[in-house]
Amino acid sequence: MSSRRNKLTWAVFLLAVGWLIPLWAQTRLTGGKRPSWIDHPAPGYYIGISHRYAEEADSRADALNNAKRQIIESLGGVIESEFIDRIIETDGKVESVDAFTDSRIKVVSKNIINVKPEKVYTEQWQEGKGRNKKILYQTYMAVYFDENAHRAFMKQLVEETCQLGEIQLNSAIALARQGSVFLAIDQIKAATQHLQPLTEITGIAPTDLVKIKTLNGQMLDWINLLQNGIRIESQGDKQTTKWGAGLPEPLQVSVFWQENSKRYPISGLPVEFKLLAGKAAFNPYSQTDASGCAFCSVREIRTAGKVEIEAQVTFPEGYQMAQTSTRFNLLPDNKVIVMVSETNFYHPVNTPILGDLLLQKLTESGFHILEANPFSRFTGSQIEQMSPTEIQQAATNSGADLILLASVSSDQPNRVQDGFYFAHARGVLKVYNISQQAFVGNYLVEDKNAGNSPENAGAKAIKKVSDALIQKFSDEFGL
Repeated sequence: MSSRRNKLTWAVFLLAVGWLIPLWAQTRLTGGKRPSWIDHPAPGYYIGISHRYAEEADSRADALNNAKRQIIESLGGVIESEFIDRIIETDGKVESVDAFTDSRIKVVSKNIINVKPEKVYTEQWQEGKGRNKKILYQTYMAVYFDENAHRAFMKQLVEETCQLGEIQLNSAIALARQGSVFLAIDQIKAATQHLQPLTEITGIAPTDLVKIKTLNGQMLDWINLLQNGIRIESQGDKQTTKWGAGLPEPLQVSVFWQENSKRYPISGLPVEFKLLAGKAAFNPYSQTDASGCAFCSVREIRTAGKVEIEAQVTFPEGYQMAQTSTRFNLLPDNKVIVMVSETNFYHPVNTPILGDLLLQKLTESGFHILEANPFSRFTGSQIEQMSPTEIQQAATNSGADLILLASVSSDQPNRVQDGFYFAHARGVLKVYNISQQAFVGNYLVEDKNAGNSPENAGAKAIKKVSDALIQKFSDEFGL
């Protein structure tokens, strides 16, 4: 039963299809063969073929538009595909957001929109039968656009594009001279992208091709000139610094484009100041102002040694920058008075240990050590107990910026066995800042060491304590 029902369904379906096909079928009514020029056009002819329309006028218009479309497409992508139909349908009255495209549309419209057919052949077709039949028209047109016309068209297109390119280039140079260097580079890059397609089209005269390549070369030269002409300069380098004080002048970064001897500042660029060596307090972020300058005020130097700061300029992405940063080297100018007392079991040492290490470290770090020493009359215990007021009074008129007072002594020898002794040592190092009238460093180290005699053990303990004191001082002061 089911099989019989399926066969009946297929029979009804095939009958319906057989009845509907004549309604959709189209039959050529025009007798005879089509003209040979349709399938074998002569050089320079474009054959436009229309769709089939109920009105002959519609088919003729469609055939002409089809021929125009072929001519435009034969130009090799001079006009973007999105504009081709709009150009044809509106007789070239099309505007784009890009000046180069507008220019090309104008030239294409002038040269192609007004082409006329030289040969026309229209066929009649019948669609359907009986009451449902329709008469349709399909038109074939031969439109002439020969090599000479193409050459003339290309010459005009090249002249229009090059003229516009020169205008864009001059406009970009003017922008660069107003400080908008990156906008200028972008504008020139966009212009070169519009010149490049013209060099890939066949039919351009050699002289016109040279003109395009010459202008393109000038644009590329200007891009390099703009990028390579960007400079970063610094002011405030090699200022002298004192621990605890700020810089008398701010660090300054200038960013500009230089053309021959003229400078054009670039504003709005972020600049980050980074500490590479030493310690200092400052605001790390700035931005170039209308004069192309960014500033960094260093409020306080927190190290007695060398301070190095880098200024990193952030440029827009996509550009080849030869220089993106500059560095400031600040030179320490700390005048120091050093007083060190060293005793080994209550006797002055023959060869200073802490004193020599301290002087060596200070000298290596660029300190200027003053010879006149108003603290030479004080003992180690007196140095440890001196108040800020006493130090300030003693250092009056000395010219010092920092006072370093240190003492180290050994005591409490302990014999473990013959030839093996332990000794204990204690060391103190105080750093006083004259301008701040306060201690800026105060270090205490106690340790012990062994030797083959009490004096040898004491000397080794002093050396161990001295090394630790110098390390603490160096770490704290960034030496």
